[in-house]
Amino acid sequence: MTERVLAGVPASPGTAFGEVRHLDAGDEIDATILDEAARPAAAKRALEALARSAHELEDLAATLRAEGRTGEADILDAGMMMAEDPVLVEAVESAVLARGLPAASAIRVEVEAIAAQLDMIGDPELAARAADVRSLARRASRLAHGDAAPADRSTDRDAILVASDLGPADVIELDGEVRGIALAVGGVTGHAAIVARGLGLPMVVGVGQDLLSLAEGELCIVDGDRSVVIASPDQEHVDTVRQAMVAVRESRARAVAARALPTVTRDGRAVRVLANAATPTEVRAALEAGADGVGLLRTELAFLEAQHWPTVAEHRRSLNPTLSQLKGLTATVRLLDFGGDKTPPFLKGVYGRGIELLLDDTDALSWQLEAILDTGDETELRILIPMVTEPSQVRAVRAAIEPIAARRGNRVPLMAAMVEVPAAAVMADRIAPEVGMFSIGTNDLTSFQLGIDRTRPGGSPAHHPAVLQLVADTVDAARAAGIPVEVCGEAASNPLVMPLLVGLGIDELSVGAAAVARVRAWVRALDYGEASRIARRALNAESAAEVESLERPLRLLLDDAG
Repeated sequence: MTERVLAGVPASPGTAFGEVRHLDAGDEIDATILDEAARPAAAKRALEALARSAHELEDLAATLRAEGRTGEADILDAGMMMAEDPVLVEAVESAVLARGLPAASAIRVEVEAIAAQLDMIGDPELAARAADVRSLARRASRLAHGDAAPADRSTDRDAILVASDLGPADVIELDGEVRGIALAVGGVTGHAAIVARGLGLPMVVGVGQDLLSLAEGELCIVDGDRSVVIASPDQEHVDTVRQAMVAVRESRARAVAARALPTVTRDGRAVRVLANAATPTEVRAALEAGADGVGLLRTELAFLEAQHWPTVAEHRRSLNPTLSQLKGLTATVRLLDFGGDKTPPFLKGVYGRGIELLLDDTDALSWQLEAILDTGDETELRILIPMVTEPSQVRAVRAAIEPIAARRGNRVPLMAAMVEVPAAAVMADRIAPEVGMFSIGTNDLTSFQLGIDRTRPGGSPAHHPAVLQLVADTVDAARAAGIPVEVCGEAASNPLVMPLLVGLGIDELSVGAAAVARVRAWVRALDYGEASRIARRALNAESAAEVESLERPLRLLLDDAG
């Protein structure tokens, strides 16, 4: 069969190879109309299936919480509540009793109606919830058919899971043979993508309906770095991918083995490497790879389904499994960064993002600060303020935390401002005296500076001279104030951009858990003096392409370091 390349959007990095395995989605609707006498028993079976689905999700969530995976468990809670929703229960019962639909078909028809309504709204977050709803339909209809578990198609061979879309429970329950995931629809902010990244499974989404035509058992490559799915790859391509995967595993093993080595450039400049994380699983993996702690703990992902501002108790439950692993280590906890593509139901229609929203509800801010001080008391705690645009926002957060710390007998932790909009970089010299650190979020900073959608395939060029100048200005302001600068955006683990960041004087790099060991090796391979000279020349370049050419000698050093 001829090799076919299907383009998509990267949702989880890495490359995987295996046989296509289609998710048993149970899409077929049985057109049978039940006799009146058979309907009560079918209705009972449908409602029992919904109830059992809720119990299964509850048990799975409890298992995840026991493993410290609170954020993923919270996501499953939403599916459990949907299965118990009286409106859905009544609709399914009516579909059987009044219209004569078989139990499984009634579930699929009524749940799909809810999912379709969410799709029609055109909101990315609601689209993610539509996938969760359809996941519930698969589970409940399977149970209504009398199947206690998904069909066991174990083959002892590597598999690539192919589906239209997935819910988080579908991903969590995958067996060990699944090496990668490809979705016809899906999104990078969907819950399945969040869980896949936590599990380290390469994933490409938005591939289109052609993906679903791949034959069961057909060989397939999922390349989450190049955002493509390659069906029936030729042997040369397969060999190349397999060799690359082996090389990546060996390089990772070497880097992890060197986790005790200091992250110091060849000419003696120390650069700390920390981790970006949202779950305890990511923190464990990062610490095993030698991370100095957490440079960005995302707190909002656990509350994307929230119906209200999280309470102190809810924040504690979410934070404790992660912060308990960081005793004596750096723990940089970002305040809730709601807004944009991370808007929970209770904030629908509300404008603003990050600290702006929190300052509009001082109770919500105080509740989170209380929980952070409580759960982070034994860590080297730093509080990160998202989407800062002016000094008064930092002063407002400090005014909120000082009485809480005094009442508890805690010291006020280091306050850090995120520089992720051009306004913050321009105001850096006035914000710097108010904080103990800057943290540059290159994803948003790049998209805002260049006017590029940050979710576009391939991302945005953080090595553009206009972006590098904002980084340099922020570093200069930090130096004048005597505070360190961290980069927590994806550029910190990009081999094209990371050497330039080091050359501009960045003190800390915070990266995904899977990149910690690699970035540590890169720091040791660099010569700071050389990186600084090239980075300063890059500031005077006229395009990102010119920067790439200037930076090539640094990239070759990283290639040699693995």
